[in-house]
Amino acid sequence: MSSNEENINIKEEESESELTGKNKDNPEQVQEQVQEQVQEQVQEQKQEQTTPKSDTEEQKEDQKQKEESRFAGLSLDEKKEKLNYLRQRRSMLSNELHQLLEERSEKRKLRDEKNELVKRLFQESRSEKEKRDKINEEVQVRKQMRDILKEEAEKIKNRLLELSSKIKDVGAPRDRRVGEKIRAIERKLETTPFLDKDQERETLKQLEALSGALEKLEIFRELKSEIKEMQNKLRQMQMEIKTYHTSVTTLANQSQVHQKRMVEATKEAKMAKEEADSLHAEVLTISAKIKEIKKELDAITKDMKILQKTVGIELKARRKERKIRAKQIRDEILDSRAEAILTKYKNGESLSLEEFRVLMERGLI
Repeated sequence: MSSNEENINIKEEESESELTGKNKDNPEQVQEQVQEQVQEQVQEQKQEQTTPKSDTEEQKEDQKQKEESRFAGLSLDEKKEKLNYLRQRRSMLSNELHQLLEERSEKRKLRDEKNELVKRLFQESRSEKEKRDKINEEVQVRKQMRDILKEEAEKIKNRLLELSSKIKDVGAPRDRRVGEKIRAIERKLETTPFLDKDQERETLKQLEALSGALEKLEIFRELKSEIKEMQNKLRQMQMEIKTYHTSVTTLANQSQVHQKRMVEATKEAKMAKEEADSLHAEVLTISAKIKEIKKELDAITKDMKILQKTVGIELKARRKERKIRAKQIRDEILDSRAEAILTKYKNGESLSLEEFRVLMERGLI
């Protein structure tokens, strides 16, 4: 509690009615003394310093005087009543401010938690997107490899059709032992020194026929070998094509999983962002209310200081006034008693020690 508040709460020692009842002879004199003391106190409060003030200090002093003058027309009781009202208002606003600060703190905490959730969900969404894109790139590579193999397989199929047509034209040889027969005739010619013309003609005729059959057999075997090679190659490609297709399907399914997770995380992040924005808007609204309450509390505090100061001065002046009036009453009582004692003294009556002291204090002897 400030010194002004202590001054305001000091109980009055004597009631004004009691003092007035005891002495009504010199009220003007008492009032003049009280007014002089009040004026001296007010003058002391407003006395300027010996050093010159800056423009800012003068402006502050002017503003201070204007603020103090707002309550100049109020009586002491009205000022007390106003001060009590301001105390109640300040208490109410302080409670409201405390509640708003707690509410804002809670909403800030929730907002920050939501923002952290938004950040985490967007990071999760980006991570799922990166995984999906990486898989999709691999899918494209494998699709390209599969398509290349399909094109190669199609070429092999066309080649097989071509070879099948050729081998059909060549036909399957009836005698697969043509080579052995040719070698047998050649050995016969080597071992038989002399052949007549008919034998020679017949042998050459056989060799010519067998050579044609051998050539046809070799073409057949070459075509057959190439067909077998193409078929093996085609089977290998078809297996690779199937493997690539299976992996593409598997990867595509994995990509869909990451796509779904990405969409869900993004959706949750947007919802959390909306909640965070809503909480932030509430925080701003509460902050505006807090600012207004603090502004009003500052104004109330300033008014209370002014009222406490003026009420303190007036109460102090009133106490001094009562002390002066009480002293005056005591002096009047003593003067009246001293006159009675003086009369007694002049009449030659004996006086007590206390009565002599009274006459001496009043300067009568």
